[in-house]
Amino acid sequence: MQFKDELYKAICEAYPQTTVRSMSKRMGMSDGYWSSISAQGLQVSNVALIRLNEHLEVRCVQLDTGSHRFRQLKAIQKMIANEIVSRFAQQVESIDQVWAEISSLASIEHDAISNSYGAMPFVMLCS
Repeated sequence: MQFKDELYKAICEAYPQTTVRSMSKRMGMSDGYWSSISAQGLQVSNVALIRLNEHLEVRCVQLDTGSHRFRQLKAIQKMIANEIVSRFAQQVESIDQVWAEISSLASIEHDAISNSYGAMPFVMLCS
């Protein structure tokens, strides 16, 4: 099951009256946002996840900390946090791969121009 489906299911368990429109609104998006990303097979944006997390935090403040719904919302918030961290880790991994390629190309370029003259470095001193 995809994260998006798990998230929707968890929200529906906490709030049985949830519709795709209300889900979109909780994410701070237009009414058709959820339907649109679902139809296109896209993932929920980080911005939408963060807005949903903020919405859930406001709801948690209104609830008794020992209630079942409070625990449900905290579990959903944890799901959201884990997803965002996972996405960030994947992006960093991609950036590291790109950086490794650029670095290897830069060393080849440096070797090619190392015997030529260039501008002298300078240092500015401020007093």
